[in-house]
Amino acid sequence: MLRAMVEARIAQGDRLSVLSRRAAAAGIAGASAHAADYYDEAAFGRALDEAMRRSGPIDIAVAWFHTLKIAAARRLAEAVGAPGRPGRLIQVLGSATADPAHPHRLAAAAAVAEGLPNCRLQQVVLGFVAGPGGSRWLTNAEISDGVLRSLASGDPLIVAGQVEPWSARP
Repeated sequence: MLRAMVEARIAQGDRLSVLSRRAAAAGIAGASAHAADYYDEAAFGRALDEAMRRSGPIDIAVAWFHTLKIAAARRLAEAVGAPGRPGRLIQVLGSATADPAHPHRLAAAAAVAEGLPNCRLQQVVLGFVAGPGGSRWLTNAEISDGVLRSLASGDPLIVAGQVEPWSARP
């Protein structure tokens, strides 16, 4: 879903490592691919360590964990940046974090970087697109565009698409 973002950053000359269950199958030229199941804490740690060994310290990480109730999210946040050289963690979040019935979700997601002085957190909340014929979820290209906007702006919070009115979501 973030392939267009990865390809855009490679085209800009960035060095990227992709950690994903399907990283090897993605076949993105110019990116170092590492198979990583973020539900398996030890395997994720090994893949992250290998990516850093190959590509160096993490200046910017883009992470879309479908749940934050795992150790991998914090492990990644801890690896971002270094003393005197803070890095950025772009946290991609599903639309449920914008649910007005659960206002605590966005702050709870931010806790992944709590107390980490070298990790500057930015969040991208994925919304939807509403139009005269109804509403739909974002396309992969729209998701990538939202992450690219976050990378370019440095804003702490970006909403890709819309999350209001909440009742209009698909």
